[in-house]
Amino acid sequence: MICLVAATSYETALLRRQLPFQPDPLLAGQTFSCRFAGENFLLLHCGIGPISAAYGLTRLLERSTPEVLLVFGCGGSYPASDLANGDLALATSEYFGDLGIADSSGFIPLSAAGLKHPDAGPPLFCQQVELIANWQTTAADLLQQAAGFAGVRVGQGPFVTVNTISGTRELCLQLEKRTGGICENMEGAALAQVAAGYQVPLLELRGISNPCGTRDRCDWDLPAGMEVAQRAILRLLKDFPHLRSLACN
Repeated sequence: MICLVAATSYETALLRRQLPFQPDPLLAGQTFSCRFAGENFLLLHCGIGPISAAYGLTRLLERSTPEVLLVFGCGGSYPASDLANGDLALATSEYFGDLGIADSSGFIPLSAAGLKHPDAGPPLFCQQVELIANWQTTAADLLQQAAGFAGVRVGQGPFVTVNTISGTRELCLQLEKRTGGICENMEGAALAQVAAGYQVPLLELRGISNPCGTRDRCDWDLPAGMEVAQRAILRLLKDFPHLRSLACN
């Protein structure tokens, strides 16, 4: 079974119109399932923010064991990415962008704070989660070759998960410089950490809906970000055996 994960139903509306999804009792009200192109798919609406995302995915993974997680939705682009509204971004890693310490000198990531487990036990926190490269690079290659994406830029790089959207230029540039990120979101790092804990591979892609650093609605296009992400997922699902064979070899 392949599991699809998005924060909200707004980000899956097109997908649910195109595929025969029906409510699934696994997590009542949050999960939907269908069979398409010879594969079984389960769709999870995990909720907005890292806590809701981690809680929803943990509940699901305690009840089922998907082959892979395909995470998708909207995201904001950082300036150096050169990604515009309606473009696609694929994550090479996920970074908890605002997990740290703020003082008069600025922001210190928790990974730079010198915190260590006193008994050499498991890590006390996670700042960055590396994703399995084969899934990401294979998906990017397939999408770049797809006829329906000829005018869509497909970027690849680190994603940054935040609790507070960077609505100012200053905050946007600080996060970009600190993380090297190309795309900002509010769930991915939590989902990636949970997936890693359960040893389930995760592929994350997001449609760009806005540039980071502004709250001017003239610069935002949520429908464009939602649509391109879902079109990309549909393209990958239609040829999932090919994606699987390339990613797993």
